[in-house]
Amino acid sequence: MSKRLVAAAALLTLCACATRARGADDYTAFVYAGCSQARYDAGTQYAADVDTALSALTNSAGYTAYANYTSPAAASTGLVALYQCRSDLPAAICGGCVRSAVTKLASLCNSAAGAAVQLRACFVRYGNDSFLGRQDTTVLFKKCGGEGGGDTGVVAMRDAALGALVAAAAPADEGSYRAGAAGYVQAMSQCVGDLGAKACTDCVSAASSQLKAGCGYASAGEVYLGKCYVRFWSNAGTGDNNGGGISGGGGGSIGGGGNGISGGGGGAVGGGNGYAYGFVPHTYGDHDESGKTLAIIIGLVAAVALVIVFLSFVRRAGGVGGKS
Repeated sequence: MSKRLVAAAALLTLCACATRARGADDYTAFVYAGCSQARYDAGTQYAADVDTALSALTNSAGYTAYANYTSPAAASTGLVALYQCRSDLPAAICGGCVRSAVTKLASLCNSAAGAAVQLRACFVRYGNDSFLGRQDTTVLFKKCGGEGGGDTGVVAMRDAALGALVAAAAPADEGSYRAGAAGYVQAMSQCVGDLGAKACTDCVSAASSQLKAGCGYASAGEVYLGKCYVRFWSNAGTGDNNGGGISGGGGGSIGGGGNGISGGGGGAVGGGNGYAYGFVPHTYGDHDESGKTLAIIIGLVAAVALVIVFLSFVRRAGGVGGKS
């Protein structure tokens, strides 16, 4: 009896680990990254400034949802950097997300003079292109998913939920996180903290218009502009409350000239981007499945271990019974 309890406890522990692993992956899932074609040389003042800036952002992320950094040598290098977390999330999640984003930048944009990366719960950017405090409503990534079945009711609820984001009188500090809902459709938005309240509202309005025009009857969608992003999703029959109705799909592809990105049901995003960076042709859909795969593998290993323990117990029990 005690062996059975031990086996059950082990299985529950493994399952709990799998659940935590998948939940954590949701916040650090990769959405997009952009890297400048210009590079800096190791050992230069610019290289030192980039390292210092990213370290400063990482250290701040455990305390506040938004921070920016200007290099003391900005007069010569022009380097500035910032991060923005979803400001409704705990500081610990923000800190972990920014650390992951900085690691991702190092692997995808090594020695790039300017770079940006968006993970599910945070955004990090650095460069010398004077982007701090500047509005940017360029569409960088857009994706629609789920089946709306031509339900005009869903469309009406979506438009109302997105409208609530634009109308929300949220404070501009730490990026002005906003939430809206209508019926069983929910929506959220996040601006980068260097925007004022009006600029944030303008950015959210532009993002909402992109989703209304581009997502048709889809039950979920998201769009990332240069200084804000907006998501919506339907909870009808799913119980999902985190925009999970957007399917992964294949990786985005670089478009000709304008750095357009093709992403799943969102279609190609045309036009130049405000970063003037060459975009890394991957979307979060390529990486989102890794957390699910890890959870499945852990679950299978746990199941096999349980079967082995059970068979061993039965074999021993049979041996004892035969001797008696």
